[in-house]
Amino acid sequence: MKHLTVGIFGDKEFMKKLGKPGTVNDIMMYNHSSSEGVYSFASPNSVENKVHPILQTINMIDFPVIVSEEITKDLAEQIIFVDAFGFEKGFIISQSDDLKNLIKGTTLENYELVSDEIELKQKLSLLEPNTITSDVWMPVDNYFNVKSVGTVVLAVSKGSALKKYDKLVIQPSDKEVMIKGIQSQDKDIEQTETGMRAGLNLKGVEAEEIRRGHVVCKSANVSKIISIDFKKSKYSKELIEKDLQVFFSAGLQVITGKIGEINGFSISILLEQPAVFFPGQKCMIASTKQIMPRILGSGTIN
Repeated sequence: MKHLTVGIFGDKEFMKKLGKPGTVNDIMMYNHSSSEGVYSFASPNSVENKVHPILQTINMIDFPVIVSEEITKDLAEQIIFVDAFGFEKGFIISQSDDLKNLIKGTTLENYELVSDEIELKQKLSLLEPNTITSDVWMPVDNYFNVKSVGTVVLAVSKGSALKKYDKLVIQPSDKEVMIKGIQSQDKDIEQTETGMRAGLNLKGVEAEEIRRGHVVCKSANVSKIISIDFKKSKYSKELIEKDLQVFFSAGLQVITGKIGEINGFSISILLEQPAVFFPGQKCMIASTKQIMPRILGSGTIN
């Protein structure tokens, strides 16, 4: 069965046409399962004062979908974020000439126009999830304690499969964990599939020790100093200079830090908390100021 995670930007009410509500907090998650595939739809739910939900939604998804008949300041900023991340494939559901003009000169200019949710699901059924590594890599998006079960995390598989009873680690806390159980679509399963959003029952870690962005994996780099090849967003007017405070985003992590050394297109970022990553991973840098657009640029981790 095909598993995809799809971002919806613009009209959050459109989510109700796509599936049933799942976890809804600062990121809205709706779920759909049929013969076409299993789709998790994600949309940032709190963007006015916090940039985190936009960054985390973009890092979570395989493909973005822009849904709107009017241009709001929030949608305009989200389009700039999507463009900066560099999704090659995406979809637009809109008849707005203003939107067509807004996306000129961005990666979104090449996105496919679809008419409604039915056509969108048909198009999605032809696609494959984006893997970012060949190893086990499951960034946690939600976590909680279940009575008589223990610690449960929800995460999307961005790499190879993990199996029940596998012994792994959760980083950056460096806790060894065992996979006691796996669930997808409310069914117990023996192993994950690429692109699957699954519930993992973990032994060896308490829910209060976990944060969104922690990663269940075999191994990873963990550091408070990150070096990246950086490309500044053409929409950002903020000067990239040493000691500038920024948000660093990789996977579902959003960590405050400051710019360190700058050497051409290569910059270092000194983080307040350790990040978990692998070389070559995509990342984004955002401003800590509440001046739109808050995106500063994107890059890859060295």
